[in-house]
Amino acid sequence: MVAAIAPHGSGIPDTSQIRSYLAHGMAVRHSNLDSSLYYNQQALRLARRLGFKTGEARAQVAVANDLYNAGKFVAAGQAYEAAVWLAQRTRLCDVAGKAYNGMGLVGQALGNVQGAIAYFNKARQVYAACLPIHPRNEALLLTNIGNTYIQSGQFAEAEKPLRQAMAGVTAAVDAPTVLNLLDLVGLLQQHQQHLDSAVVTWQRELALANQVGNRRAQSYATANLSTACLQRGQPDAALAYAQQAMRLARQLGNQSQITDNTLVLARALHATRRPGAFDTLSRYVGMLNALVGQTSAEAVAQAQARFNVEGQQARIRALEQQRRIAELENAHRTARNRLLLGGAVLASLLLGLAGLNFHRRRQQRREEKLRSQLAADLHDDVGTLLSQIALQTDLLQEGLAPPDAQQGYLAEVADNSRMAVRQLNDVVWNLDAHNDTVPNLLDRLRDYAHDVLVPTGRDVRFETDVPWENPQLPAPVRRHLYFIYKEALHNILKHAPASATVTVGLHRRGPHLVLEVVNDGPVSSAVAPERNSGHGLRNMQTRAQAMGGSATATAREGAFAVRVQVPVRW
Repeated sequence: MVAAIAPHGSGIPDTSQIRSYLAHGMAVRHSNLDSSLYYNQQALRLARRLGFKTGEARAQVAVANDLYNAGKFVAAGQAYEAAVWLAQRTRLCDVAGKAYNGMGLVGQALGNVQGAIAYFNKARQVYAACLPIHPRNEALLLTNIGNTYIQSGQFAEAEKPLRQAMAGVTAAVDAPTVLNLLDLVGLLQQHQQHLDSAVVTWQRELALANQVGNRRAQSYATANLSTACLQRGQPDAALAYAQQAMRLARQLGNQSQITDNTLVLARALHATRRPGAFDTLSRYVGMLNALVGQTSAEAVAQAQARFNVEGQQARIRALEQQRRIAELENAHRTARNRLLLGGAVLASLLLGLAGLNFHRRRQQRREEKLRSQLAADLHDDVGTLLSQIALQTDLLQEGLAPPDAQQGYLAEVADNSRMAVRQLNDVVWNLDAHNDTVPNLLDRLRDYAHDVLVPTGRDVRFETDVPWENPQLPAPVRRHLYFIYKEALHNILKHAPASATVTVGLHRRGPHLVLEVVNDGPVSSAVAPERNSGHGLRNMQTRAQAMGGSATATAREGAFAVRVQVPVRW
């Protein structure tokens, strides 16, 4: 329930009313997100009505924070951009720093690692120029940089910023930053197979969260401890932590956190052989489907926003052309020049209208193509996995799976769920025009290889030309190369031994971009060059030919190599 605030005209000055709204929003941001958004939106409306730019800037970034916490990433990104503009006009460096940090968080949520790191570093620059300097701002941004690296699987890169953040802040100065930092350090220790250290870190996080009453941190810490207890063979402790995490997530009303904790609870119930495990897992699958649909809608909205910007730029160009024509008319006063000018104006307008109409039709075709591509990718990449998850959970729920195979089925459900999220991230990455560069493609290739090869024990190495003189890359080329690369790694997972070393090369060779994936393990007869009629190799060749290039698969010196060469206008 939203608490009552004195109405406008009650004797409280208007600027004080704005500050009161913002204070109430801050007070309930962790316990009641809807109320926080309501208060901050009220502050923003009142500040705009009064022309109070300082209050508007602070309210704008507060609204953006609430939208981000609600998972509305596209709307949050637009709100953060508006906050940056307002902060620059009012010279509020602290608001600008918060807005750039928020834009980094949005980039992180949408899988744009390079963009997120760039925004976080921009926020660090802004905060460094603010007086007085607050070390906790630097610690917060270093924490976010470390989190971005962890989420992208770059664990070695995450250590340095997290260590710097731990050294720069204390719980007495900024408890929320320390709580977030402890959560991430525990995750990093878990990924590095230091499970005992991770448990100690999360217990410190839980103790501090209990001390300061931070339910969000309590939920994260208990969920992580539940997972750790399962890994350590302590199912009863895992169940207690999982139940506590679920209660906290429901109190917060964070749907994403509720979904994650539902899976943790299902695993704990299964480990303790409780009858509610299958029903809980079924609820998790339904929640996951809803989150996938929401993320898909966000991707479409983001693409639509880019089209709207392009259309707006076209209208601005048309208005500029009309202004120039009007100036030309005023400069020529004679009858003959008026006659000639009238013909020129008419011709220009006709050409302008024809060009604008052509542009609109082309934009419509591009949008339809984008939507069709998005629908196809979601159906092919994510739909199949979700169908498998539904089938597996049905088998478990109906008791058709042998008792000794149920744990394996649950593991498959978890693996398929993670794979569905990864595939969805691929779809969003393919849509984002900010990724149309060679460095972004290279980052994505690294992320995918470390995600699918390294956990299987296979070593992966990258060779590339650094720096790139012209990093721009057409979107179709980027998309086709990435799918060819995934196909090549899929073949390696199927046919190469676990001891294989995979070398990935991305080079510029004259007017061509060359992608090469070499596996130094023994060549399996299933993928030998003389049998290159398989669907995988045919798909690679078809995609390469669509770009005007070529794809080959050859065995050489005990290794198996896939080489793709495509023309690129540098």
